Amino acid sequence: MSALQQFARDEQFLRLVRRERDVDLVVAALEIARDGQPELTFDPTLRAIRSAVSELTRPIAMAGSEMSELNLLVEYLTERLNLHGDDDCFDCPECSYLNRVVDTGRGIPITLSLIYMAIANELGIPIVGVSAPSHFVVQLETDHGVVYIDAFRGGHIMSSRECVHWLHEITELPTAEIRPTLKPASDRQVIVRMLNNLKSLFGSREDWVSAWKVQQRLALLNPTSYRDKRDLALLTLRAGRPGEAIDLISRCIEVGHVEELPLLQQHLREARRESPRYN
Repeated sequence: MSALQQFARDEQFLRLVRRERDVDLVVAALEIARDGQPELTFDPTLRAIRSAVSELTRPIAMAGSEMSELNLLVEYLTERLNLHGDDDCFDCPECSYLNRVVDTGRGIPITLSLIYMAIANELGIPIVGVSAPSHFVVQLETDHGVVYIDAFRGGHIMSSRECVHWLHEITELPTAEIRPTLKPASDRQVIVRMLNNLKSLFGSREDWVSAWKVQQRLALLNPTSYRDKRDLALLTLRAGRPGEAIDLISRCIEVGHVEELPLLQQHLREARRESPRYN
């Protein structure tokens, strides 16, 4: 079965692969979550989001300004839905699964931000995601300037200057490098970041089968990326699929960087030793 066939029921993910617009990011995130929860149904999560929108519709309509709308949104999400960050979440796959974040209120910056975006946009509040260094945030343009919201820190609202200063403190990057990153992220960039988070987490746990599933998605989204092809080849081997890995590693050797060839050749020999067709 090809990778595309494996994800045949993931309609929103395949729209990203085809580079289509107007992707439903909530559903795309749930499609990813289903990789780790094969019996997952989307309806409970979608109903919870619709319920939040319904409860907020009247208060938001009566708000007198953009900042009043934003404050109402943040108050509801943090106090009513109890959405909050938790440092332990960075080591926990379920905090990257949108349905579990909605259920528990605990998440990492990008999954919490996605809930903010989903509810806000349904209410007509044009919040967008920002793939900032080390920390995903959301952005809102107001009549008084752009503000940034950190869903992980209880919906903390910052001016552009405050956001740059804070990111400088946590990353130690020069502010001149940070400022260009504070722009709206595309749907593809949001999902790629979610997938890379999961890939890193599964890799640190040596859960190679789960990491391989994630890397299949990344390779489909970035078909011209040598790095993603190489990582797919190596994770295919680690996931116990040496026959498939032989072909993938061989292709990487043909186009790979010279400094990587010894390592790739070593992995190719390993794959051949483990593959029945070479024994």
